[in-house]
Amino acid sequence: MSEPKKTVKVSINGQELQVEEGLPLIEAAAQIGVDIPRFCYHPHLSVAGNCRMCAVEVDKARGLPISCATPCTEGLVARTETEAVKKHRASVMEFLLVNHPIDCPICDQAGECWLQMYYMQHDLRDSRLGVDKVHYDKRVEIGPRVLLDQERCVECTRCIRFCDEVPKTGELRMANRGDRNFITTFPGVPLDNPYSVNTADICPVGALTSRDFRFKARVWFLKEAPTICPGCAQGCNVEVDYGWHDIVTDYNGKAYRLRPRVNNEVNQAWMCDFGRTEYHRVNDDRIEQAMVSGAPKSLATAIADAKAALDAAGRVVIIGSLEDTLEEMHLLKRLGAEQWGGATVLCSPDRPDGFADDYLIRADKHPNRRGAEWLEMLAASTSVAAALVGAQAVLIHRVDLLALDADGAIRRALDTIPVRVVVAANETATSRLATHLLPGVSFIEKDGHWVNCDGRVQRVRKGKELRLKAGTADDLTILAGLGNGSLPTRMADAFASLALVLPELAGLSPESITEVGLRPVRPAEVTER
Repeated sequence: MSEPKKTVKVSINGQELQVEEGLPLIEAAAQIGVDIPRFCYHPHLSVAGNCRMCAVEVDKARGLPISCATPCTEGLVARTETEAVKKHRASVMEFLLVNHPIDCPICDQAGECWLQMYYMQHDLRDSRLGVDKVHYDKRVEIGPRVLLDQERCVECTRCIRFCDEVPKTGELRMANRGDRNFITTFPGVPLDNPYSVNTADICPVGALTSRDFRFKARVWFLKEAPTICPGCAQGCNVEVDYGWHDIVTDYNGKAYRLRPRVNNEVNQAWMCDFGRTEYHRVNDDRIEQAMVSGAPKSLATAIADAKAALDAAGRVVIIGSLEDTLEEMHLLKRLGAEQWGGATVLCSPDRPDGFADDYLIRADKHPNRRGAEWLEMLAASTSVAAALVGAQAVLIHRVDLLALDADGAIRRALDTIPVRVVVAANETATSRLATHLLPGVSFIEKDGHWVNCDGRVQRVRKGKELRLKAGTADDLTILAGLGNGSLPTRMADAFASLALVLPELAGLSPESITEVGLRPVRPAEVTER
């Protein structure tokens, strides 16, 4: 076992607290709700100490030391709101604004710009500059996914340190000196690493912006929900920003971006560029109309017709997705056991393995393969084709079976099955074969749990203000509607039912699985110990 870390007593604004020795003062202040302004400091990057915005008063120290580079020691006494500190912050703000363009109305960072926010909090003075500002290029294509506005840069060097320390690709550098400094790439070396858009996330101003999100939405018309990236088995923690505002109706129900959410156990503060594009599935090719034999029906009618057709069939096969939540997989198993006399129940992949690295990106592009393994539902595409042979009905939940049907065996088997009930959020080759098409929801419109490649159970959350698209329903509601009234429709009830039969979840509840997830101890691990 590692030695316990030594703690020290410090005083910040007259409030005493115990913290780990050596903890940066800026982090210690955050523990008691004191938010010290900063531009260059980032807790997951090395300390640069070049913006000077986080300076504070510390007893027995010369001048105003910067809190990002001041370690906590026994008896340290600091004050963050003295007149000297306030004057210093205002001076730093004036210095940063000397050459900064005042183009907030057209800046994509407006509403979440630290320079804008800190000006309102710590400066609020008219400019004393009597000459023209230094001008740079306004739209520099430094990479396929990131744009640079050199005039807006405050030279915090976060982006440089990120490229040097996280992907370790080092594309960005500072050129020139003094007030002629600007961020750029090495000649002929674009910013094109798999994590490049993180530089836009950590840019405190509008200098670096995501080309995918640029000018798509104003942030004050967006709400955020904590969820999990569905792009691969790593299960990076993310925030999804979605539209909700009634005045701007075009925003309602749309997803606009995914951003990394801090989880030091899974993805630190980062996510890959590929995972960021997963939100497009929320908006594109959505199914919003239930269909029975090609004719539009209300969802309730289509569910009732599908239930009758499945109940009347002889042999039923149920095939779920490796993007299904644990709760949805559990309901599929219960339908097979309780409703249709021991129907075959499988979960099939529908994405091929892809690019992987030794950091966050996994070759497996399914977010809940481990969950299917726990529930003993995982199947290969070849066994899916074999399972379909001789079936009179099939219930396909959220999986595009034809996506990996290289030899056409699955398609040939499906063509022989008279009842094909498909629950799907997006139009696919498989959904177009449905005799009964039931519109479900996307990953940001439901609650449930996935298990990542390391066996960590994590919560998928629905945005509180997010409205389901007309004609759709939560998948648990649809699956329960195909049963005889005994299946739960609420996530918490489905989880409780699952926890009774899945040893990994025994004794747990959704409340016990925190924002950072939980890695339960499997029974086999207990035996080994």
